[in-house]
Amino acid sequence: MRNLSLLSLSLLVANAAHADLGAIPKESGWSGFLLGGVTVSSHESNFYAGGDSNSRIDNLGTPGSESEFSPLINADIRYTFADTRTQVFLGNLIQDAIRFDFTQQLGIRQEMGDKGIVAGSVVFNVMPVELWSDPYAIGVDRSSTDAKSKGVRFAWDKIWGSNFNGNITTREVELDEEHSGRQYDQRNGTSYAPVLNRNGKVHDMELSYQWHLGDGHVLEPAILYKQAKLDGSAESFKNTGLQLTYAKRGPQWSFVTNGYLGKRDYDEANPIFGQTADADEMALSGTFFWHSLLGVKDLSGVITASYSQADSNIDFYDNKTTSFSTGLLYNF
Repeated sequence: MRNLSLLSLSLLVANAAHADLGAIPKESGWSGFLLGGVTVSSHESNFYAGGDSNSRIDNLGTPGSESEFSPLINADIRYTFADTRTQVFLGNLIQDAIRFDFTQQLGIRQEMGDKGIVAGSVVFNVMPVELWSDPYAIGVDRSSTDAKSKGVRFAWDKIWGSNFNGNITTREVELDEEHSGRQYDQRNGTSYAPVLNRNGKVHDMELSYQWHLGDGHVLEPAILYKQAKLDGSAESFKNTGLQLTYAKRGPQWSFVTNGYLGKRDYDEANPIFGQTADADEMALSGTFFWHSLLGVKDLSGVITASYSQADSNIDFYDNKTTSFSTGLLYNF
């Protein structure tokens, strides 16, 4: 399934860098965060159906623009067994949230002394991503469909006592109604639908290194790799990217910014357009925290702005997103 661009939920990445959720607490009990707010976004995509206002298109050209206003609700809940240095957790995956993928994880983490922390979890999405069932249908109202995923993840933080962190995820992606290319085939007597099928397996790998520069400054570069082995050969791809996160932590306020550059290469040409949809991707986001809001120690006000785009060989595949989010974050 085609990933959507980085959106306003990048503030969850910012929170991870700010709160250092990777550390297991020294005392037994509950920990985590609750987040509530609103998001205003403007996006251009021929595949994402979240706004529903671009249900009808008249040609297979550059996507139109639409705006969306939506609630922002998220949580990360953990329980620590201090004696055994074990932690169970349930929450939204940081790596998925920045791509507007509301996948959840349920798993267990285990500290291994000076060797780091290993974790295993099952991943699933409570809120499916809404896509167009046949994004290539023209002159008619396109119907939307839910894209669901489930799989497993293995993670290792502070690998062998270092500042390296890594994770591997594999999952099965399934659309309720996958009809990509069906109308085009009916109109032109072709049989392209099978190679445009977006169901299949997706594998993700990430390796990062965190530098603590003193005085609350943190710098974390990361290498990201994704491989989609989908039923449609024209939809299968490999994605490589570099991400850089900078955070400044302070007693009253904190700031986190993320930058991402990536390249997506498809296995085969899209038969409708006669070429591959290879794309260059980029994204920027910044998040500002104001701590001890209204005198409440663990309550923070949060503001995030983000921009992303993917420039494809095929104009139909281009996408662009600008978003603004604000909300309240409660750590416990």
